[in-house]
Amino acid sequence: MKKLACLILFLFILGCSNVNDLKFTGKNTEEILEKIKKSKDLTGEETGLLMASMMRYTITKQPLDGKRVKDVIAEQKKIVAEMDAKEKESKRLAEEAAKKEAAIAAELANYIVVAPFKKTFHKADIMSGDFEDRINLDFAFENKGQKDIRAFKGAVKFKDLFGDVIHSSNISYDGTIKAASKKNWSGSLKFNQFTDSHVKLRDTELANMKSEWIPKAIIFSDGSKIGVEAEK
Repeated sequence: MKKLACLILFLFILGCSNVNDLKFTGKNTEEILEKIKKSKDLTGEETGLLMASMMRYTITKQPLDGKRVKDVIAEQKKIVAEMDAKEKESKRLAEEAAKKEAAIAAELANYIVVAPFKKTFHKADIMSGDFEDRINLDFAFENKGQKDIRAFKGAVKFKDLFGDVIHSSNISYDGTIKAASKKNWSGSLKFNQFTDSHVKLRDTELANMKSEWIPKAIIFSDGSKIGVEAEK
């Protein structure tokens, strides 16, 4: 009778034990998962962390033997926290870089303005030895400053009337533009029929597009410079 009472007490304690304390042996994984399923000891978050950790162990082929459920959860929680911290740091650096770039562009915009005023499409003429389709673009440059510009670079974003970017083209110009003067310049983009942005740029009338000039660096004729290049 005494033995029976002890057995009942043991089973009762075992049944009431917290699943957090269950230890993996390599053969009892299914049993532990079944107990967790029937238990209310773990929150939804903790269950998710446990499943993610077990999947990680499976992928890396590492054994769970000897680890308790709560240890595995704590381990995964630490990994998630570290990943979140790295993501936040990466986001912070990206935001800082974007703000810095925007500030530089705003400063440079006081010196140089670039605006497209004509767009045409040139179809290749194979019989004449011309093998490339091109989108030709004519731009107007204006030096708004009091110093001659020796060279500059930046990008022009072509947007539809809703403000969505159609295509972005880099511009690098190394010709002198006198202070307080304007100059026209022609450039071309090698057309790729399999690039959606090229097709949309070709097919959209310039009158139905907006352009955004994002200057990145200017070198003046006196040797001074501002923008990204000035940091090197």
